Amino acid sequence: MSDTVQTSTELSTLQIRLEALNALIERLRSLRNIPAHLIRLPQSRLQSFAPLEGPHFLPQAFQELKETVECVRSEKVQEALVTARDSEQKDKSDLRLGRPRVNRKRKRAPSPESPRSYAPLQPQRTSLFPADLATPPVLPDQLVELLKGYNKEHEHVKLHILAKRPALVLPVVVRYTIRDVAIVYLTLNSDGTQLIVENATAFGPREQKPNYSQSDFNVYQRLSQQITKTIQSDPQVSLRQVLDLLATYVDLFKQKCQSCGRILSAEAHLPPVARVWSARRSDEKPPGWEPWHPMCLQR
Repeated sequence: MSDTVQTSTELSTLQIRLEALNALIERLRSLRNIPAHLIRLPQSRLQSFAPLEGPHFLPQAFQELKETVECVRSEKVQEALVTARDSEQKDKSDLRLGRPRVNRKRKRAPSPESPRSYAPLQPQRTSLFPADLATPPVLPDQLVELLKGYNKEHEHVKLHILAKRPALVLPVVVRYTIRDVAIVYLTLNSDGTQLIVENATAFGPREQKPNYSQSDFNVYQRLSQQITKTIQSDPQVSLRQVLDLLATYVDLFKQKCQSCGRILSAEAHLPPVARVWSARRSDEKPPGWEPWHPMCLQR
């Protein structure tokens, strides 16, 4: 019984405080009807003599303002404001005005997309040799005739087989001599269908060293690296294409780099020992190998 009486008393007190707050809100709304220039202090002496809206409007407005201030300071309103503040601090539901409503309706999960058809990856071509230059393969029994014909067609280049026996036994080493420029030893073998180049080593034209060693000069060491790198980009490349590549080194110490326009590189003082195949040239020359410095290719 006592709990019921206490609950009824609390509800009555809450009702009284709500009525006090509602009355305060009505008074504050009525103050909005008072022009703002009647409440502010005049900015100039001329403004203080501005005509009013009526002979009794100003005293009435100040009277309403005074009553509103007294209402706010009253004990009943202050208790209602304190109770409202405490209730707001205890309530964690975040009942802010203007907050967008959250639609808590369960949304249907998006349907999964149908799987796309599998597109196989196309292997990228890594060969540095031209793809559109078709050259017939060289068979082991055609090597001797190929070298004879090549020596007749090229004045500054000579090919010679390094073999102690008359019969050709694979693997075999072929010496590619560019007069006053370089000597390149090519190790040839067969893959079952044609002759392929397994290794290439360059030396100076007057170096007397075996083909399985390396040159004492940096320029020919770098030349060996570049030739081997180009051949290894396409291990099944035709021997004819390798010979055409080596023929471009006839003017090794006279050619200018396609990138920087210098004969010797600024970094290592090397000639353009690298080669890049170009199908379209700006100087209207036919497609061919262009000289590059290795450092210029890395820029």
